[in-house]
Amino acid sequence: MNRMLLSSLGLLLLATIAGAQDKPAPYKLPENAKFTEEEVKVHINGDAKGDSNEKDWDIAGTLNIPTGDKPAAGWPAVLFISGSGSQQRHGVQGAIDLGTWQILDAIANAGFVVLRTDDRGAGKTPLGPKDIKPSEIGYNDLVSDARHCLRFLQARSEVNKGKVFLIGHSEGGLTAPILASEDTTIAGVITLAGMGRNLYDVTLEQIGDTVASLPKAQRDEALKAQREFQDAVKAEREPDFNILGAAVAPQLKMSWKQQVEPIKKWWHEHFIIDVPKVHAGMKCPVLVLQGASDIQVKPDADARQILKDVMAGPCTEATLKIYPDLDHLFKPCGGRKSELKMYMEKRDVDPRVVKDIVAWLADLAAN
Repeated sequence: MNRMLLSSLGLLLLATIAGAQDKPAPYKLPENAKFTEEEVKVHINGDAKGDSNEKDWDIAGTLNIPTGDKPAAGWPAVLFISGSGSQQRHGVQGAIDLGTWQILDAIANAGFVVLRTDDRGAGKTPLGPKDIKPSEIGYNDLVSDARHCLRFLQARSEVNKGKVFLIGHSEGGLTAPILASEDTTIAGVITLAGMGRNLYDVTLEQIGDTVASLPKAQRDEALKAQREFQDAVKAEREPDFNILGAAVAPQLKMSWKQQVEPIKKWWHEHFIIDVPKVHAGMKCPVLVLQGASDIQVKPDADARQILKDVMAGPCTEATLKIYPDLDHLFKPCGGRKSELKMYMEKRDVDPRVVKDIVAWLADLAAN
């Protein structure tokens, strides 16, 4: 049981796989770059209203600025918000090259200011304020980080304040809509493999997929225990460790301590979010993209649900694109069934996705 619970935490498994391998080659500015790189620090003000109560600290990142003459009103701009797990500003997470840099380089080359940052505990960004523990970091803290990055970008003299766009991948695909629902000046949002459901439901489905090959009795036990853990986190209570009988209780206690307690705050803050309400709260144009072979979120339950909820609100311009044979990273599977271990392979983000993202942004920025 302990092994099943460990392996089924899909959002943590990516980092676990990455930690055992060599890192990809360092990022290099492309030879054809029509943009510059500026090392920046985003100051986190722990006393800011509506944000976390943390002490002051800094997020490290890179600001790409187009070359050539600045337009009178400034250049359009993009803030990229990453998914779960610590990844550096160009999209490297341990040994996995997520391909983020391929998308952001193309956007910067198209004449956009781009802010890309190191997540907490990655690159040059610390875990947070001095002496903070990983278990003390919740999802609201990550949203606060993105909010500070957005304010930083909006305050730059190079940026056209009326043409600031948000792109979020995976978990960032929920963070971006949260920020857009707060700030009506956002010019557009792109969700890349975002969640159309609460993480509670996504996690249960991932676990169901993980244990699908086991005998029915074992599958049922695994899901029963996992649901109890998630219910306990959501309700902020201790779980019933005897839910599968006294003989299994010690194993469940160990799983709870080792696998759940470190992410309990993050889980709880996710589990209480009204995800459809967040998506319905956006007024700006929205582009929803997902790979049909994605095994972490699903086209019907997530991408199409996002579109449905967005259109239930004041947004009047929403577009959905689902790409055959592409996985959670928008990389081709080559006709194979998508698996997490494939993230380790050297593959490029599909050029169609990059082209569609740049074209959508450019069209809105031109109007």
